[in-house]
Amino acid sequence: MNFSLRARLFIACALVALAALAAVTALVAREQREWLLQTHQQSLERTARSLARDLPRAPGGWPETAHTWGRMVGLRVTLMAADGRVLGDSDVPAEGLSRVENHRERPEMRAALAWKTGHAVRRSRTVGIEFLYVAVPAASGEVAVLRVAEPLTAIASLRASLLRLTLVAAAVALLLSLAIAYWIAGRHSRRIRDLEAAAAAVGRGDGARARELPADELGRLGRAFNRMAAELRSRVDALERERDMRERIVAHLGDGVALVDREGRVMHANQALAALLGEPTPPAPGTPFLDFARAPELGDLMRRVQAGEESPEAELRPWTTAGPRLLQATAGPLGPSSEGAVLLVLHDLTAMEAANRVRQDFVANVSHELRTPLTSLRGYAETLLGGGLEDADHREGFVRTIHDQAVRLEALIADLLSLAELERPGAGLRLAALDLREVVERQAAALRPRATAAGLALHVEGGEPVPVEADRARIEQVIANLLDNAVKYTERGEISVMLGGDSDRAWCEVVDTGPGIPHEDQPRIFERFYRVDKARSREKGGTGLGLSIVKHIVQLHGGTVTVRSSPGQGSTFRFEIPRAPHRGF
Repeated sequence: MNFSLRARLFIACALVALAALAAVTALVAREQREWLLQTHQQSLERTARSLARDLPRAPGGWPETAHTWGRMVGLRVTLMAADGRVLGDSDVPAEGLSRVENHRERPEMRAALAWKTGHAVRRSRTVGIEFLYVAVPAASGEVAVLRVAEPLTAIASLRASLLRLTLVAAAVALLLSLAIAYWIAGRHSRRIRDLEAAAAAVGRGDGARARELPADELGRLGRAFNRMAAELRSRVDALERERDMRERIVAHLGDGVALVDREGRVMHANQALAALLGEPTPPAPGTPFLDFARAPELGDLMRRVQAGEESPEAELRPWTTAGPRLLQATAGPLGPSSEGAVLLVLHDLTAMEAANRVRQDFVANVSHELRTPLTSLRGYAETLLGGGLEDADHREGFVRTIHDQAVRLEALIADLLSLAELERPGAGLRLAALDLREVVERQAAALRPRATAAGLALHVEGGEPVPVEADRARIEQVIANLLDNAVKYTERGEISVMLGGDSDRAWCEVVDTGPGIPHEDQPRIFERFYRVDKARSREKGGTGLGLSIVKHIVQLHGGTVTVRSSPGQGSTFRFEIPRAPHRGF
């Protein structure tokens, strides 16, 4: 049966809605049963504990007590000894108790003997009815466990009532879903009919255009259709095709190039092609190209060229020994005299893709960081120009805010310049002999007033000098950034700095009692502009570049920087550098 697109869309949506509602209804029914059981269990437990408290005052023998209490609470009441014997049961006559099997191995009995509340749902072997059992410890004379039970027929009736209400709600939801699905299907089918009409108009030679809005998949299809129609209207002659082919060959001489005959065998291939595809040498002439390349996309490109498509392109992501690559493959015919030969050109876009990603991230982060202080500067400046200069009560605050934001911009730009200098190819170090402990103590002394004002104790653990050969200004910047972060984000407690080393390397640890860093954020905290708590970081005046600068400086010295932290337990930042780094760093 040939259904219309609207009908197919409607049926698909209806089936999805029906399946979803069926699943939800089944889950709700299950949860309702669990809720009813849990509610009745709690009620039975309260009843059982109340009866257990009254056991010492129970009149008559245990069979009479069980029958009396069973009639009083409307439940089955069973009194059992510690060895599992049934002393009384409201549903079993006194003369029949001797024939009742031992209950010691019943799950609710075992739990009650362990001084816990036991629950179980099963069919009673004694009376042949399915019960919900709740047993509690009694510890009153001979009676060790008191158990109450309720037939599941009462629970089943409540469950049936709830299920009927759930089914009614599901039916209403299904009807609403079907109405919405019918409307959506009609809207999409109407847009496709419009696209069909535009295609028919273009086929007749009319200058119709397809709708490009809204810009969803159909909108993009309309835009692609309009581009296709524009390309069809621009005729390209054979000379231009040949010229484009020659220009393409010249432009890609440094790329991977392969010439393949109409049978799919290699006629010629250069070394760059083999390197891009992860092979040590290019294929010999006569080798099946697809056996060498093992890339279905290239086979599809050749088939499209042989089918008459002009210059198809595709992207490949082969895995080589150097890692994954992004390749752009272009194919084209050599001309009518080439007997169906196809020219394949592979262009490596791996570095370009990585550079674009880094550039986009950097521009987005810098723009985001600059927007807030610039917006604040402009707003307060406009306030002052609009009459705020005459507001003696607030103008000082306006000017102070402008000053603070300017200082923030200055710090951000200084960090950006510092980071750019560190990332510059050929960036060097001014190495000199210094005592790392002396550098740390100077930086700690400079920051100690800030720490004291914040209620923090900042101290450097004593010890022997730690001589290293390093760039003093850079190392001071590393220590200053680590201590500054510790003071900013530690609300109470102390900050400790420890140093040490061996014959080859020196290390320094900054330990704080701050809020700690979540484990999932620790691998990224040394990235540019990465913040664990963005709002709090900006409130503290951070630029988001300090730890990135620390990482670059330490790596420039040939060292490493790491962090150990757990939420609520503070953080430990540790860097290690060689005592005498190689001059090539």
